[in-house]
Amino acid sequence: MKRLYTISSNLDRPFPCKSQFVADKTLRCWRLPAFPSIAITAVHEKPAAVTWNIWVGRFGRLARAGAAAMFATFVSGNHSPAKADGYPERPVQLVVPAGPGSSTDTIMRSLAQAASPMLGQPIVILNKPGASGTIGVSYVTRSEPDGYTIGGVPSGAITMAPHVAAQNFQQADYRIVAMITQAAGVLCVHPDFPAKNASEFLAELKSNPDKYTYGSDGVGAFVQFSTARIFQPLGIRQRIIPYSGADQTVTAFLSRTIDIYGGAIATIAQFVAEGKAKCLLLTTARRFATLPDVESLDDVKMAPSQTLLWRAVIAPRDIPQDRFEKLRDVLTRAAQTPEFTAMAAKRGEEVWVISAEDAAKYAGNEFLQMEQLARELHLKPN
Repeated sequence: MKRLYTISSNLDRPFPCKSQFVADKTLRCWRLPAFPSIAITAVHEKPAAVTWNIWVGRFGRLARAGAAAMFATFVSGNHSPAKADGYPERPVQLVVPAGPGSSTDTIMRSLAQAASPMLGQPIVILNKPGASGTIGVSYVTRSEPDGYTIGGVPSGAITMAPHVAAQNFQQADYRIVAMITQAAGVLCVHPDFPAKNASEFLAELKSNPDKYTYGSDGVGAFVQFSTARIFQPLGIRQRIIPYSGADQTVTAFLSRTIDIYGGAIATIAQFVAEGKAKCLLLTTARRFATLPDVESLDDVKMAPSQTLLWRAVIAPRDIPQDRFEKLRDVLTRAAQTPEFTAMAAKRGEEVWVISAEDAAKYAGNEFLQMEQLARELHLKPN
């Protein structure tokens, strides 16, 4: 447009009248001189020069029309950054609120690998661990809502941890783009623990208050809430030791620093196979194929106490809807690829594809349940 304006301005110099174009910007215009002026021009100039001046003026007017058309197109909604056309034009950052090598990190890296070719740009992982995942969630909610910063989060970071410590984000500050996987949490003990099944395990814990220690993946994280939903109705009281994640928990467990491992199946499955641990109870109402012999809460008549361990991708609240839909489409398709499905199954997780509305409803209900539990446990800050 600038180039066309320059051409128009230069060619219109023989006729220096001006017309208002936009705001305080002006463009030169061409106006046919009155007849006496033409007559004078005809007397003092060659006929060819008169013809040239008229042609120049007309060309200048066409150039201005082209410039105006380009300007109108530029300011129209067709080139608004809120549109998905051309999105994404650079790599998308996927914030993981856990450390490298953690279960959430592994799941999200695999998802990014599957989704990047579908999206047409790389999806780059940025680890932001700490505070049971809330540091990473806060980072996402405070980012520009342009679709270039999203978060791959475990359920506890958005439905549990916010009830334990004051946060600088609210539930309304993000949207769930897509649910990715669901899994069970698991409670495991050393091979010499005096229990062979879930019923004996719970009876032993109830009969010996504060005798045993169990590790969790942080204060206000999944393990603390999921075990509280099991232990509280039964009157069980044992000592919880918070760690920064399941990897640190399993390390403490294998060294016998703690008596009970609580966390993701994937982290402990190898050691179960090696005979270094025996898992006795899942946090879900049904069994999972990775550890088919481990009893569920339904097996001990406690199905309502179920807590799923799920992982999802979130985005800032004000992300444009078309970019939200594009990300959702790509991520759900990536999660259903054979490669990702097989990887998730190997880690004891199942792909979980539900509508955006159902995802928001599920997370919202869980948020309220955990808020009530936090009050009962005196965990919720004033």
